[in-house]
Amino acid sequence: MRRRKLRMSFEALNDLLAAHDYIATFDPIAARRFLDDINGKIEWMARLGISGSPRDFIPRLRGFPYRKRCIYFFIDDHELTVLRILHGRQKITPDNFLPFYQNKQED
Repeated sequence: MRRRKLRMSFEALNDLLAAHDYIATFDPIAARRFLDDINGKIEWMARLGISGSPRDFIPRLRGFPYRKRCIYFFIDDHELTVLRILHGRQKITPDNFLPFYQNKQED
């Protein structure tokens, strides 16, 4: 399989920053390791074309659980687009993805 282009939404980057900041209040080194690890996993997903599991509440949305988080994304033959990275215990609804869809509809 060929490597896909990797895109991260603004919301996904904010999710990572919030997780980092929370972990850093207890252990800054662990927070940095967390970011390195989850970013490495996302790059691995793009490289191998990991398809994850379907999330039926939004068409084409996929999820991949990793380190008590779930990476939500779209994937096709050319690109993996990460929409959100949310805690596994968080209640997920279509509203968590609304900003992304609003931006896409304006394009």
